Amino acid sequence: MFKTKYKVTLLDSKWNAVKTNVKLTVLPRRDEYVFFDGLYYLVLNVVHTLDGQQGVFVIIDETTHQIKKV
Repeated sequence: MFKTKYKVTLLDSKWNAVKTNVKLTVLPRRDEYVFFDGLYYLVLNVVHTLDGQQGVFVIIDETTHQIKKV
């Protein structure tokens, strides 16, 4: 059927934009890992804004340890 796509802005822990207008069908949750540009990032928080149009900001932190692939 129809899948909702969210336009998300990825921010680092100091709230600097890492990537903007990233299209996602599923929003990541806190303490989950996301993978893009060949690196894993830990999701620190997800912030929603509801002014005029809905905005979603995902605050991420680059992981320094190795993640085991299953």
